[in-house]
Amino acid sequence: MEVQQRNDTRIYALSNGPNLPEWIGERARRNLAKRDSSIRRRIELLQDFSMPVASSKIVQSKDGRFIVAAGTYSPRIRCFELDQLSMKFERYVDSDVVDMLMLGEDYGKIAILQSDRNILFHAPYGQHYTLRIPTFGRMMAYEPTTCELFVACSGKAGRNSVSKSLGGGEVYRINLEEGRFSAPLHYSASTKASKQSESAPVVGGNCISISPMHALTALGGDDGIVRFWDNRAPQGSAQDDMNLNPFCTLDVKSSTDGYGFYDANHMLSYENPHEVTALAFNHTGMLLAAGTKGGNVALYDIRSSKPLHVKEHQYGLPIHTLRFHSGSGTILSADPKLVKVWRTKPSALSSSFEHDYDVDTMRMKGNHGVVGGSGSNNMGMGSIVANIEGTANFTNFILGGDERDPTGNSSGLVLCTGEQPKMQAFYCPILGSAPRWCSFLDSITEELEEKDRSEEVSNNMDIAGQKGGTIYEDYKFLTRSEIDALGIQNLVGTPLLRGYMHGFFIDIGLYNRIRAVANPFEYEEYRKKKIREKMEEKRASRIAPKKPKKAVNASLAERLEAKASEGKKASKAAKELLSDDRFGSLFNNPDYEIDEEDINFKLRNPSGVVQTTNNNTKRDDFDSDASDDDSEGEMLNVTTGFKRVQNDDEDGHGWGNHSDDDDDDNDDNDDYGMDHDSDTDNEDGFRGAKVRGEAYEDIKALKKQKKKSKTKDKTKKKSKEKKNIMYEADDHGTEILANAVKIGLGTADQTCLKKQKVLAEMSLADRLKMEQEKMAILSETRRGRVKGEGATREMTYIPKDALKKKSAAQDTQTMDLESGNDERKRKRRGIKELGLKTPFKNIKN
Repeated sequence: MEVQQRNDTRIYALSNGPNLPEWIGERARRNLAKRDSSIRRRIELLQDFSMPVASSKIVQSKDGRFIVAAGTYSPRIRCFELDQLSMKFERYVDSDVVDMLMLGEDYGKIAILQSDRNILFHAPYGQHYTLRIPTFGRMMAYEPTTCELFVACSGKAGRNSVSKSLGGGEVYRINLEEGRFSAPLHYSASTKASKQSESAPVVGGNCISISPMHALTALGGDDGIVRFWDNRAPQGSAQDDMNLNPFCTLDVKSSTDGYGFYDANHMLSYENPHEVTALAFNHTGMLLAAGTKGGNVALYDIRSSKPLHVKEHQYGLPIHTLRFHSGSGTILSADPKLVKVWRTKPSALSSSFEHDYDVDTMRMKGNHGVVGGSGSNNMGMGSIVANIEGTANFTNFILGGDERDPTGNSSGLVLCTGEQPKMQAFYCPILGSAPRWCSFLDSITEELEEKDRSEEVSNNMDIAGQKGGTIYEDYKFLTRSEIDALGIQNLVGTPLLRGYMHGFFIDIGLYNRIRAVANPFEYEEYRKKKIREKMEEKRASRIAPKKPKKAVNASLAERLEAKASEGKKASKAAKELLSDDRFGSLFNNPDYEIDEEDINFKLRNPSGVVQTTNNNTKRDDFDSDASDDDSEGEMLNVTTGFKRVQNDDEDGHGWGNHSDDDDDDNDDNDDYGMDHDSDTDNEDGFRGAKVRGEAYEDIKALKKQKKKSKTKDKTKKKSKEKKNIMYEADDHGTEILANAVKIGLGTADQTCLKKQKVLAEMSLADRLKMEQEKMAILSETRRGRVKGEGATREMTYIPKDALKKKSAAQDTQTMDLESGNDERKRKRRGIKELGLKTPFKNIKN
């Protein structure tokens, strides 16, 4: 983000900075942000707020929730939802967009004027209708009182008698309520046709604007004349209706003659530097601004033909956009190079200057650059407030508003389209505050201003050691509470204290003397304070204090502290995060607590989740072994008629296992002092022997139980792999054979063998017939699963009702064949069966 400053006015260029290509991944973007401070500090106001090549037009909806921009290449429009700060949809069009209007409250009704003479009407679902106009359009305006769309077009002589003889042009009217063209507005040329040219001169309309209060239509023409129509007057359909002709004209050409910095030598012969290229009414409808092709802006009161002020753009380029800003009393005029903000009326401070100084003195000082005349005074009409300069040529701009202020009359955000992919955004705090959807701009700019102010103040200190930010030249500003603290209330009302706003100004020398008298022991207190701070620093270095544990996100704080002490690249970022006050609430406020059980956290931090799960599995090893044993026990009872074959390891006599006899031997060895315990020896006073008491037998039994449980636990830990389980049949009967088939250990049933024998003895024709019958009833086949003991079988069957229906159909077919009534044969039809009525009716004898 760059800062443009003119005098005391600051303009924040939000979109200035390096452009990153779209094909760069998110990881590469983060790495670039770490290395390049300009990329890290840039502000992305709206996501994807750009076009592939360039942008030409931008508008905001009447409810302030959506912004629609047009650009190229290929031609398209993009709608941005301000609540989500992102793009809502994108639509492609057939030709370049010349102008665009939002007809409804939101993006539901959009009118798009294209360069191929087509007007597109878009609805929420897409393109709704296409309308073609006779000539090329240049600008559109919507009149809500009559529900008509006005289109200013290139030169074409009108169809009434006056326009045909004197020349001129037309303004097309489209009635959106009835869905048809209305009679166009006619106007004649300001100059007569020359004798050499037989045709009447043609005047095109460059721009059109409608007053928000008086329903007054203003059209700016190529000849430097602004023509007015009253939409409240009844307008008929006749071509020679007087209400279709303008009732008033305004000569901008004569008003701006002699002004401007345009170069007439570089203009073509047919170009006119005085032609009107932009028009705008203010919110009251009493002021009109007209911009010319030579870079001049004339400000008019509609009750007078004399301009109130003429503002010159030093580049001499055409003015393409004008906007009034009622909140600050300024007007914004834009040419391809810059957007100029200047005042539309003098302020009270400028009028006081005019009363204090005479005109000659002001002009003399104006030559030295201190104070100018009424046109160059910093507070007078036409005085420049700010100049907004971009990185590419501007094509259009709007004042960004919100739901409370859709027109942006109290907003300081300026959104511009231009001849570059990125659309530019500027924030001017002097115009107003930021809209609600980007209110964070206020806090960011305030922090930057406070930082700059603190740097300036640190370089300037007064005699008393106070920072110079509160001192104006030789005076000190005091509030009422500071006056009470110093005890100089009796000076209020005297020349020593000069009242200003919410406080008073006092001479800095007098202030220092009063402060020394009011606080005689201030130096002693300051000295004691410094000594106390040094003693605390020594104590802190002598005794390492215990760091208190964070109340919220303690594990995150511990990880960051560990990273900060490692001395790697990540340690710098961890230290900045821990020391930054902006992230203090992350470890204090419970609203920012991280839920590590949330699925989103687990997806973004898979390594941490795996580590915690591993820790949990280590704690639950014994439970998992027990569950495996239980599952094995359940599998033993799956089938009946089979018994499990035990391995040698499962007996108590395998390798590494001891029987109960061994335990008894070991227990007997205990009697002879083989098991020594230092604690018991010291307590009894004997060494190498034990004394048997009355509860000796009970203690011995308890020791045996403990040893058995320990050996079981050891075997469970060793046998982590699953063992193969073997079964053997108890008997060789038919039931055992069926159970073996269920679990996949036996052979097929005798019925299957019989079926295979019958199929082998059948002829080929019988087999084909049987297969055809199976295919015929395949649609009636049903599948099902039967669960048994230890196994699940899949079977197919045919319902009985389907077989009955098929057999009944076959019986009726055979009966029809035998009786000779075969419906499949074609019947002969007579002429009566054709259904003709009164044949040969029209034939005459």
